Amino acid sequence: MMTKSSDKIINTLAKYDRFVTSQELAQIIGVSTKTIYRSVNEINQEYGSPIIKSERGKGYVLDYGKYLKLSGQTHEEANLMVKSPLERRNEVLTTLLFNAPLAVNINDIYEKYYVSAELIRQDLVAISKILNKNKLTLKRNGNYVAVKGKEQLIRRAINNALVQSKAMNTESINDFASEFEDLSNYDNQFLTTQIAWIQKSLNTTIPYPYNVNIFSHLYVLIKRFRNGKVVSDNNQIVRDEKYRQLREDNAKFWKISNDVIQNTADYIHRNIPEIESYYLLEYLISMRYNHDFEMDDSISSEASRLADYYINGFGLNSNDPKVKALKSDLISHIRPMYNRLNNQIVIANKLLDDIKSEYYELFSHLKKLSAEAYNNKLLPWNISDDEIGFLTLYFAKYFEETSLRKKVLVMCASGVGTSKLLYAKIHRNFPDLDLVGMTSKNDYERHYGMYANVDLIVSTIPVVPKNNEQVILSSAMFNTQDKNRLSRYLNENNINEVK
Repeated sequence: MMTKSSDKIINTLAKYDRFVTSQELAQIIGVSTKTIYRSVNEINQEYGSPIIKSERGKGYVLDYGKYLKLSGQTHEEANLMVKSPLERRNEVLTTLLFNAPLAVNINDIYEKYYVSAELIRQDLVAISKILNKNKLTLKRNGNYVAVKGKEQLIRRAINNALVQSKAMNTESINDFASEFEDLSNYDNQFLTTQIAWIQKSLNTTIPYPYNVNIFSHLYVLIKRFRNGKVVSDNNQIVRDEKYRQLREDNAKFWKISNDVIQNTADYIHRNIPEIESYYLLEYLISMRYNHDFEMDDSISSEASRLADYYINGFGLNSNDPKVKALKSDLISHIRPMYNRLNNQIVIANKLLDDIKSEYYELFSHLKKLSAEAYNNKLLPWNISDDEIGFLTLYFAKYFEETSLRKKVLVMCASGVGTSKLLYAKIHRNFPDLDLVGMTSKNDYERHYGMYANVDLIVSTIPVVPKNNEQVILSSAMFNTQDKNRLSRYLNENNINEVK
């Protein structure tokens, strides 16, 4: 029968991609080396196979693949148990921030991770560097550690830590809430009600990722006032001209923000200072909604200039109605983006990896244009890949809706039936393409002059183009891989032609 020590041994070895000595294991787990020897034997007997291998002078190593197979765990289930160093540090950092400025016993935090004192030391060094970047400090007194710094900086650091976690990659509020064990059903219901009330007050809906960001902000607020000793120089900040102007310029949003904070104070039975209404206001004006609201003229003009810079960077005709629609979409996104950057609000883009993969050329070009815009002072800040990813989607939509009319010739070895099948499948999946006809390879090679205006040949067999056309090989069934290959070609060539 597996013991608690056995579980700890497996969990510990799963964290190391190397041999671990019995002395190291004994120190990490807090047992004798004799217990290690006995437990390893019990584990291997329990599994009926040596999932833990040993070598004299080296120690023990877990055969991770065999362990997963014999234990019946999937990789996803195993990942829930075994945290990467980055995930572990991020969780520890979040715990410290939520309790700031109160000190926490480091042994209590690390009890569930089964790591050595040296790894804890390395984690704290890395965490201290992250905090320093956020203008915060990590203080240690024996086994107790605490984060010190201004409340607003602590809050921003918490948000950044949450962005790094998988929680912010969820698209719905319910999925986000499920990532936090300490979020009760009552808290979840209250926060969801506040999001619904904000949407009703504005007569709009808040799409992803902004809905999750506001929910996260309120979740952090509740937890900070319940668990932490929140210290803020409320009067000095509220007297700041910046906040006074912010309130005057956004009267409708201010009322909503103030009401939500009052509702929250009543819910948690705490006095919440007025500055929290300003913090929430910064979030509300930094979000993109499903219809636009009036922003101040300076932000609108800056957003318009940046939108023009991006559009000119692709050589698009600004008088084209579809380009005008693209510019309107960009401005609607850029205006709240300016507020996010100004207020140091970070958003996560759960589609970023897919965007980079599907629209690599488009994303890269927008990243280059964004760097140029920053150097030319059209952007007062460098923007993140997450923000560039959102901008990429607007251009991707434009190019897909206004696809340059490629003239495409469908080709096969000789069978007309095969050509017709491929032709029909391409037309159904890419209706904007100009399919100029079907031909065999032999007919094309004898009469290639007839196809001098063709941009692309989609062929089931290799062929050497006679008129500098592009050639894409495809199966007659035009499967998913064939569709993806043609889609990538169209996206990349559309971008290259407008650069």
